[in-house]
Amino acid sequence: MRSAPTLLIQTFNEQQPLLGSDFLTIKAKIMKKKELSKRVLYHHFFVQLKPIFARLNYTVLLTLMLTLNVAAKTYSQGEKIDLVVQDAKLKTVFPLLEQKGKIRLMYSEDSRALDKLVSIKVRNTPVLEVLEMLLANTSLEYRALDNNLVVVRNKVVQQDITINGRVTSAGGQPLSGVSVSVKGSSTGGSTNEAGQFVIVAPPNAVLVFSYVGYLPLEIPVNSRSTINAVLQEDTKELGEVIVTALGIRRENRKLGYSASAVNTDQLTESRTTNVGNSLVGKVAGLNVSGIPSGPGGSSKIRLRGQSSFGGNNSPLIVVNGIPINNAAQGGANASGQGNTGEINTDLGDGLQSISPDDIESLTVLKGAAAAALYGFRAKDGAIIITTKSGSQQERGIGISYGLSYQGDQPLDYTDFQYEYGQGEYGIRNETVADVRRTGVWSFGPRFDGLPVMQHDGVERPYLPNEDRVKNFYRTGNTFTHTVAISGANEKGNFRVSFANTDANSIVPNSDFDKKILNMGLNYALTEGLSVQVNANYSNEFNDNPPALNQQAYNVNQTVYTIANSVDIRWLENAYKDPETGNEINPARFTDRTNPYWTINERFETQKRDRLFGNVTLRYDIAPWLWVQGRVGQDFFTNVRHANRPTGTAMLPVAPSGFNGNYFQNTGTFRERNVDFLLGVNHTMGVFGVDATFGANSMDQKSERMGTSVTNFFIRDLYTVDNGQIKNPNYSFWHKRVNSVFGTVDFSLGEYLYLNLTGRNDWFSTLNPQSNSAFYPSVSTSFVFSQLFQSLPEWFGFGKLRASYAEVGGDTDPYTNTLYYNIENNQFNGVPLGIITSAISPNANLRPLTVKETEIGIDFKLFDNRLSVDAAVYNKLTEDEILNVDISNASGYSQTLVNVGRLRNRGVEVLLNIVPIRNEHFQWETAFNYALNKSKVLQLADNQQRFDVGTGEYIGIVSHEVGSPMASLRGVDYLRNDQGEIITSNGLFLPGSLVTYGSAIPPHTGGWLNTVTYKGIKFFAQVDFKAGHKMISNSNFNLMRHGLHQGSLVGRENGVVFPGVNTDGTANSTAVEAELFYSQYRSANVATPFVYDAGFIRCRTLSVGYDFSRFFGKTFVRGVNMNLFVNNPFIIRKSIDNLDPEVQYSASDLRSGLETHALPTTRTYGLNLNVNF
Repeated sequence: MRSAPTLLIQTFNEQQPLLGSDFLTIKAKIMKKKELSKRVLYHHFFVQLKPIFARLNYTVLLTLMLTLNVAAKTYSQGEKIDLVVQDAKLKTVFPLLEQKGKIRLMYSEDSRALDKLVSIKVRNTPVLEVLEMLLANTSLEYRALDNNLVVVRNKVVQQDITINGRVTSAGGQPLSGVSVSVKGSSTGGSTNEAGQFVIVAPPNAVLVFSYVGYLPLEIPVNSRSTINAVLQEDTKELGEVIVTALGIRRENRKLGYSASAVNTDQLTESRTTNVGNSLVGKVAGLNVSGIPSGPGGSSKIRLRGQSSFGGNNSPLIVVNGIPINNAAQGGANASGQGNTGEINTDLGDGLQSISPDDIESLTVLKGAAAAALYGFRAKDGAIIITTKSGSQQERGIGISYGLSYQGDQPLDYTDFQYEYGQGEYGIRNETVADVRRTGVWSFGPRFDGLPVMQHDGVERPYLPNEDRVKNFYRTGNTFTHTVAISGANEKGNFRVSFANTDANSIVPNSDFDKKILNMGLNYALTEGLSVQVNANYSNEFNDNPPALNQQAYNVNQTVYTIANSVDIRWLENAYKDPETGNEINPARFTDRTNPYWTINERFETQKRDRLFGNVTLRYDIAPWLWVQGRVGQDFFTNVRHANRPTGTAMLPVAPSGFNGNYFQNTGTFRERNVDFLLGVNHTMGVFGVDATFGANSMDQKSERMGTSVTNFFIRDLYTVDNGQIKNPNYSFWHKRVNSVFGTVDFSLGEYLYLNLTGRNDWFSTLNPQSNSAFYPSVSTSFVFSQLFQSLPEWFGFGKLRASYAEVGGDTDPYTNTLYYNIENNQFNGVPLGIITSAISPNANLRPLTVKETEIGIDFKLFDNRLSVDAAVYNKLTEDEILNVDISNASGYSQTLVNVGRLRNRGVEVLLNIVPIRNEHFQWETAFNYALNKSKVLQLADNQQRFDVGTGEYIGIVSHEVGSPMASLRGVDYLRNDQGEIITSNGLFLPGSLVTYGSAIPPHTGGWLNTVTYKGIKFFAQVDFKAGHKMISNSNFNLMRHGLHQGSLVGRENGVVFPGVNTDGTANSTAVEAELFYSQYRSANVATPFVYDAGFIRCRTLSVGYDFSRFFGKTFVRGVNMNLFVNNPFIIRKSIDNLDPEVQYSASDLRSGLETHALPTTRTYGLNLNVNF
């Protein structure tokens, strides 16, 4: 039996206010005898039962009573009371609650929890709320029953259980990154890439699932260990969150410009060695071309056409908020380093340094408004990449392993003539000397199967050989192993990954290897201060990349032009003279190098070590105010070695010693960005404002030094010291840009948004009097479906958007001032100074400006079964910097001026349809299309045309006023006024230069289909390009060498060309076949070799399966595998003997000029991913 306590209390009445310092000390018996008797009588029943239940715990008895009292109803919150208690035992407060709140408490006095000291201060609060506050942070709970009876008991402690599950969309697709939490607690995590999660929770808990763009879902656990969730899309809003400029995350519904998020699963499920090539056909307006130059090659990416007349119009690549260098390197990309004996090769671009397994999100910012905050670097749009940092990892440690295999099969599109074989003028080869003189000519006699001498001195039957591609090129094997460790706790998350790629080119002795170490960390240092660290280190080794766009050392040119009766492997048996050690050339054209000499004697290597990343500190001063500082850097070194081997047939004989060339050089590049950001956001009713202001300092340096040598003292020793003539070279490049910028977003309700941005750049490369440029933008988004609630139910979402922006283009250092250098060699012992450039400096240059207007509409219908995103734009480039010819009397040949103007106009459409969607089966089909029409409006000094690139034999790339950019021009036949071709002695003659069309495709698009059935996923992609031209130097060569089908005409009786004589009469003169077709080289006529470059191709087929369900509750959390084929077949093309995508350069200066690049490949691949 309990006695009434004595304690410190304060009492209140209506006249006495509650004051914190108003404590009255009284000593009183809280319970009067009458009240005590009443309570004791109430407990009399339990006292009588005590001997019977002596061995039963009192708590068990109370629990039993509650169980039996099934008719009990939840008690109301009770009388409102006032109470102040300070440092009193809990059991001494209970009588007060009974007295003031008119309740009856039942509890066990043996509970130690009743001795806990409590303090409370409340007024006019329901008694049960007071009781709940008192029991907080104790082991007790209460239950209200009928008749004002309240039972206080020990909490029923339930052991937590481990719950596994999978989260999918309504169509059965796994959802990655879904937040999974225990309702009412801080326990939570997220799903992995397979949509799976593991969480520990009480058996009676409720799991809450939330995901951007989907309706939240709550599921009671009910003691289950497996729970699968299906989330439904939120059809009332476009909730997709994408990463925009400066790394700012924004909802797509708020954007007034075009920005497309790429499904990153597609980058890994049908992967390419250069991740840029995986973007082809996936985004409207994004024109991607994979360069057929081997696994270490570049990717050509263009957005909404070309914004300038220069060679590099690639979008800015931003990784975790920091720009990186993505310039394509190597002579094939018009980026040679000026070394003596340098070969045109493709040495890759910046995207080679990124592993697709590390990419968490990839956003394409198409227009000027989208990228305006990048100012002078935004003229070509931007691709924003965010790498993984463990944000999807639930608490604890996770390990993942990925294996990828790619087998590249070279494709043979040749359709040569196989009636006449090796030889010239129909004469049969008799000796080895004859064979080695005519190796690339197929104007011999008709095939007869009789023995004939071959290149290696062995007689073989005179028969056609149709497997040149198969016999020389090999299957390129690429293996990638990726291991990642990620972890998370309540303060942050991290991820560290290592990827090793070993890739063999289809060319023997050519390889590309890269190792990538990536790290991401997010951590809350204090409640408001957080740090983010991202770092990416890559070690890349490009071994013997193949030569392109030249004859010497270009194995492709020799393989494709070797006579059609020759097995290319016969040249391997005799590529090197055993006595002299010199090359055995296959033809009288000495620059048609024996391919086995090239792959065995020539070498070129480039090693690149690269580190880019950033450190970001952010402090949330208040919920509406934050500041951020960030330092980022992209740094790499290139070490390159290459030779032209001694004994090569095309090299001149050395006056003494041995001929040949060798060079070595080392280059470094560093770009450092330091920026500061201040963010403010505030909501006032239906009005909202979100602003970010900042400043950036960009410092960029490039330095290269090396030495080239010509001829050697000792044969086959390729070192600088062994060189007879040494030519050192050095270059340095440095610029800075300081910037301030700001962006302000205004919102009205959830339907109207206005975004204003501005950036001002100051350039170190320009005259201080005119080195400032300001780039503004304005965009608006009107979500009319949110405003007009009367829209039919099937109309889920609708948005209109519009934007205008001005952005710029960069200028190069040292173009506004005169610079001098010292000649390498002295004249009569006197050093000579030289002017380093033939272009006169211009101190008044300013960066070009791109002004773009865009209007678009987005809508989703029928429960997101149909969605459309369409845009039209007009992009105007002004103040393009161009060279103008000036008088040689000035000492210069040209000067730079701001006069060029060009325009790009276009339409982009993305149509997404879900024809079938149910619990187990979904088919989603997406079609994207873009139309871009360019026009040159003005050139320097009122020129009507200027040339920017030439083909190896034929073809010129020009820009012409009034025409689309990148006009392809060439020599036409000489014609009379009626257009008839004029001949002389039966041969056509060269005429004037004509324009055939543009090398830039105005029409691009893709059709992507994804079908899921339970755990099976099938993906297919078809894409196309149309409306552009190409000039084929390969077919030009094939015709004059007698391999082209067209060269069969006139083999027996001579060619009578369908032309007219100078007097207008029909030509009737027959010309011997080889003599006639050689005329194409003599006249360099291009017209017959101009082709429609359009195509429709099946880009990718893949099928995958999620095996995770077979592993149940094991330590393996997920297993996925998929098989894929890239480039399985071409549906339509117009050019014969070639793949229309075989163009060799990433530079716009060589667009549309095809010249003997590597054959394109069909890739068979397998991906396996295991998560632990």
